[in-house]
Formats: sequence, C-alpha cells, structure tokens
Amino acid sequence: MSYIGTRLEAALSLLKCENNTLFADIGSDHAFLAIEALKRGIASQAIAADINEQPLLKGRENAALHGVKIDFYLSDGFKAIDSFRITSAAVCGMGGELIARIVGESKACKSALLVLQPMSAQEELRRFLWDSGYEIFTERFVIDAGKPYTVMQVKFTGVRTEYGYIDLYLGRERAQSPEFSAYCKRQLIAAEKRRLGIIARGDETSLIDSLIEYCQTQTTSF
Repeated sequence: MSYIGTRLEAALSLLKCENNTLFADIGSDHAFLAIEALKRGIASQAIAADINEQPLLKGRENAALHGVKIDFYLSDGFKAIDSFRITSAAVCGMGGELIARIVGESKACKSALLVLQPMSAQEELRRFLWDSGYEIFTERFVIDAGKPYTVMQVKFTGVRTEYGYIDLYLGRERAQSPEFSAYCKRQLIAAEKRRLGIIARGDETSLIDSLIEYCQTQTTSF
C-alpha cells in the first residue's frame, strides 16, 4: 500500500491526461500529491498552494527528501496562481462547499482537468458543478482508514447537467462495489437523521424516502 493511502491514490489515477505540463496541488498539506505526480510522470511540472505557511514548509521538506522540484505558493485556493497555465489540479481533503467556492472563484479551473475529493457536503459540490457547467466524468468510491470517500474527475464543458435528488447524494456513476456500498451506508445514516427533522417540520418526505430506499438496497448487496 502506498504511503499516501487509497484516497489519494485514487486522486492520482484520475489526474492522468495528455500534455499534462503543470499540475497544481491546492490545499497541498504535505505536498504528497504533487510529489507523486512528478515521480510517476503524471505531470512534467508541479506547484503546491496552501492558505497556511506551515504546510508549505513541510511540503518543501518532503519535496527535497524525494528529490523533486516543486514551486510553493501561499494562496487561498487558486488566487495567487490563477494566471498560470495549469493543465490539471487537485483539491482534496476539504468540505464540499469550500471546494465549490475555490473552483467557482478560479479562471484556471475552466481549462484544467480537476480532481476533487470532498470530505463532506458532497451533494453541495455536485450541485454546484452540474449547475455551473462542469461535468463529472468519473466518480470513484474508495475506502481509506475504514472510511468511505468519493473522488471526482471533473472538466468544464459549459453545459449544465440535469440531475435528480438521489444523484446529488450518490452521484450518477454508481457501479456496485463494497466501496460504494460503504458510501451508501454512510449516506443512509445521515439521511435517516435528516428525515426526522423533516418530519418534525411537517414537510414532505418523498424525496428523502427515495434516497433511503435506494441506499438500503445497496447496503445489503455486499
């Protein structure tokens, strides 16, 4: 198993594209994605950006340890590097609403291949992407340290994607697997809690009932 874990391994696998000349690791933490992207030949150059100085210092140490050249930038999302000709970028390990803001504020995202890995509010990120002309080409479900995650490969097309309620919470790509089943179980627990609040307000429950029913069928598959 790689030292970066299955979550970031999935992100790396989705970063592969033709003419990937400049990869940007946004919210880089220890810069492991940028380091591995260079070591594996996924990108020819890499930059790392973080809103805090300490992760950048650690990233520089790790880059030197692995013998790769990475340029580091103190930046809120893409703001300090948005004029660069970025061909691919990863925004991983943040809440879905924060990722949506970062992507929405960036011009570079309109032309780069994006890999996004939300830790929460996945439905809000999917809603933003589909409403804003971004297409989720691939959505991969993985388990890392016992927890299920989703990793999305995204590109701006300018075409709004139609979606349903279940799509927001589970995505449109739902290949049956133990990983997707675990993801559905997590969504099921959250949906059942939300349903209690909906009932308390006296609101209609048909949409969340459909999500709960679908999740139940998937959590018994494996």
